[in-house]
Amino acid sequence: MYSMKRASELLGIPVVTIRAWENRYGVISPNRSSGGHRLLSDEDLTKLNFLKDQIQKKGLKISEAVKLLQQTESVPPEQTEKKPLKGQSYDNLVDKLYTDLMDFNSQQVDKTIDLAFALYDFEDTFRHLIVPVLYRVGAEWEAGKIAVVQEHFASETILRRLSALFRVYPINPSLPVVLAFCPEGERHHLGLMSFSLFLRKQGANVLYLGPDTPFKELEEIIERQNVSFIAVSVTDSRYVDKLMEWIQTAVQRNSGLRFLLGGAAFDNRAERRTVKANIRYLSVDEWEDWYHA
Repeated sequence: MYSMKRASELLGIPVVTIRAWENRYGVISPNRSSGGHRLLSDEDLTKLNFLKDQIQKKGLKISEAVKLLQQTESVPPEQTEKKPLKGQSYDNLVDKLYTDLMDFNSQQVDKTIDLAFALYDFEDTFRHLIVPVLYRVGAEWEAGKIAVVQEHFASETILRRLSALFRVYPINPSLPVVLAFCPEGERHHLGLMSFSLFLRKQGANVLYLGPDTPFKELEEIIERQNVSFIAVSVTDSRYVDKLMEWIQTAVQRNSGLRFLLGGAAFDNRAERRTVKANIRYLSVDEWEDWYHA
């Protein structure tokens, strides 16, 4: 028998994730020690490892992996997903994550994010937890209600967590290569990182350049890496005009390039209302349609 901590170490699955899968999906039924601690069997570890492999190696959602486990391991159907109301559950997590970030509580921040990723798919977690928290942080900072150091800590902490997920998802060679960057001067790249991670989860090969990328150095990488799509995020409208000039030049060199543009700088721009065959403006809810841009 294995303690929860030992099982976590052997499997490489956070304790909070194991407990979330146990409580929500009922895939394991730990025994209790005389002291009341959970004890997992070899069979429990086998099931957990199966779920981990299906998620990381095959790209399945946790709910899909659980259904597959039920088919292969005969898990009783009455123990399937115990899904709480999405609004209520995410509201609680948003408040908790925001408070932890404002208190500089790194350990609790990681536990809260681990719990969210264990309970929900990446897209849902991003849309209903990460985005609301980031908007709240930004609004509070602009209103002068939180300090600059709190805003920086929140942004960098979430960026660190998103960056760590890049290595998890395999690349599908049949999908096009995507170049992702923020233009010269633009340093806010959390939105770009999030969209790039979404693309990687879909199997796209994303070449992530990050913030403040010089235009003059892009032509060579586009040609050498056979780039088909270019994802750009801009929050400051001062950098839009120069970006659009570069896009026009890039299309003249390669008419097959497709551009995926996002960020607050485009919310009220005239360009967004102008239909162009090679440009698509994507909000978070439209990410699924990126390939059909």
